[in-house]
Amino acid sequence: MREGDRADEKDTQANMNNNRNQIDTGSDSISQLTDSAVVRQNGHSRRINDQNSTRRTDETVSESIERSSQLNVLQIASSQMEFYKDQVRILRELGVTCDSLAYPPDPSHTEGDIRRKRIHEGWLRDLYGHNALYYAYRAVDFYPRILKTAMQNDYDVVHLNSGMIAPLGLLQPERPIVLTLWGDDLLGDRLGGYQPAITKFCAKRCDRIIVRSEEMREALPCDAEVIPSGIDMSKFKPVDRTKAQETIGWETDARHILFPYSKKQEKKRYPVAKEIVEHVNKQFESRVTLQVVDDVPHEKMYLYYNAADALILPSLREGSPNTVKEAMACDVPVVSTDVGDVATRLGPVKNSYVCASDEALEDALVSVLETGERSDGRGYVQELSLERMGERLIEIYESVLEERDS
Repeated sequence: MREGDRADEKDTQANMNNNRNQIDTGSDSISQLTDSAVVRQNGHSRRINDQNSTRRTDETVSESIERSSQLNVLQIASSQMEFYKDQVRILRELGVTCDSLAYPPDPSHTEGDIRRKRIHEGWLRDLYGHNALYYAYRAVDFYPRILKTAMQNDYDVVHLNSGMIAPLGLLQPERPIVLTLWGDDLLGDRLGGYQPAITKFCAKRCDRIIVRSEEMREALPCDAEVIPSGIDMSKFKPVDRTKAQETIGWETDARHILFPYSKKQEKKRYPVAKEIVEHVNKQFESRVTLQVVDDVPHEKMYLYYNAADALILPSLREGSPNTVKEAMACDVPVVSTDVGDVATRLGPVKNSYVCASDEALEDALVSVLETGERSDGRGYVQELSLERMGERLIEIYESVLEERDS
């Protein structure tokens, strides 16, 4: 709330919480505060001791909660991505009041939400991608909910998540607006290639822009802050490879290459990954198999990372792919094209490769399997914890409010 409204906070808090419970479409229940700390790498090529680097003092947690406890933010997202749910969750754990609107809505709320979910997963999904009808239907269905929620609540900040939702967010009355771009909304070719232009138009009209990588920042006509999506370091961590394979039912005497994406996502290039693994399989006595995993609950994905000998990402475009960072957190080797911030993340990491061609991807995968070693990626991804991401978002919310009040 604005500075002049702080005195009314206690009287309105109960009503605001009721509203939040009614409209929240996305997140898991709020868990206890984690004790993970923020660790900055500061350019040093060194391995970080997990026990020391994840310890956080009660004083630091208390300061974060006290500083953000009066912030009331409306989060609007174009989809129920796991990293978006994590963002809302960590902000709440840090004391921010967050209402969440995302499409498609959680089907557990109303009959209307159940109908929307069925439509989204039925005939509407067949129009996904370049088809304008897909986005037109979603806009007509989603915008009234955005407008109603914004007008019924007094928000300090509206946080739009994805350029796909930015036009609808700008058409509601609450200000200031923070816009986070995810990658394909700025660098992709949706809507026949018009989406990047729409995203740039909207970005110039927001109070603060957040992007996932330097590549995205350079593509914008206005300034932006680079904040990669955060990783839950307590969830994604190394476990014994054989035990993970046994738990999920993978052969323990084969080599497993993880492709944690839908085959239908064209930019991920599943056919390329399949062909590369087939070629690599011919060079080893033990079987090398491609494991496509795209329908596993997120809380169980750590098992699949740890069961894999490597992750392959032959993608055409990315912002800051969480799959790469989650694999790093599990010390799993990564073989990827040079997309988004992957080169920055994997630069100092051993037994992981960023490649300029499909042939180089194949050679790199062979090298990873020949060594048979894990990576040391966890030490280099600590600075991207959920807690640090949440703290940076709070700093941005507070800065835009200070600018508005000055």
